[in-house]
Amino acid sequence: MSIDILISTISSIAAIVASVASLAYWLGKKFAEIDRRFREIDRRFEEIDKRFEEIDKRFRDIDERFKEMERRFESLEKRVSGVEERIARLENSLRQFSEVLIGSLEVKGVFTSTEATALKNLVKALIPIPSSKYYTREVYERLKRLLDKDSNEYTMADIYELEEIADLIEKEGYESKRRELIDYAWKLRYFAMVAKVVFIYPKLRKLAEQGKNMITPS
Repeated sequence: MSIDILISTISSIAAIVASVASLAYWLGKKFAEIDRRFREIDRRFEEIDKRFEEIDKRFRDIDERFKEMERRFESLEKRVSGVEERIARLENSLRQFSEVLIGSLEVKGVFTSTEATALKNLVKALIPIPSSKYYTREVYERLKRLLDKDSNEYTMADIYELEEIADLIEKEGYESKRRELIDYAWKLRYFAMVAKVVFIYPKLRKLAEQGKNMITPS
């Protein structure tokens, strides 16, 4: 009887050990599978990290390209600014040359008030229709008033006002793409220069001569 109980007990223990071993094997496989999946997840995260690194690198490359473009634009702006300055100097030189030339002709009696008045009448006849932004109705009325004024009564303030109006008309022409305004602005500038040389400079020379005579000892 004792032997039977012992054998039964040993059989039960063996069965339990076998079950535990089987369970341990199954759990081992499951844990191995879990480990494998975790390794797969880690690998995918590594791939994702690499992709993000590649994306970061691309963004850095794009940033560098934008910086290079900005540097090129800055260089281009400097060149354009330099060209504009040269054009402005050239334009000023041409104005000065034209003024001196007309002044010389006026002194020699070649370019007289008759020619200046004829130019004034032409500029007056060609006054363009006002626009809305710079060359407004008010500016148009100012221009008419100046052109209706007796030329012999012109002052330097009138000349400056004519030049200012010419700038406004030109600006309006460029923004509204009205070529006739740009052309007229240059005609008006030319007349302002002629009026200054023909109608104002002689009076200034006369005043200078009178001043010299007053300080010259008798």
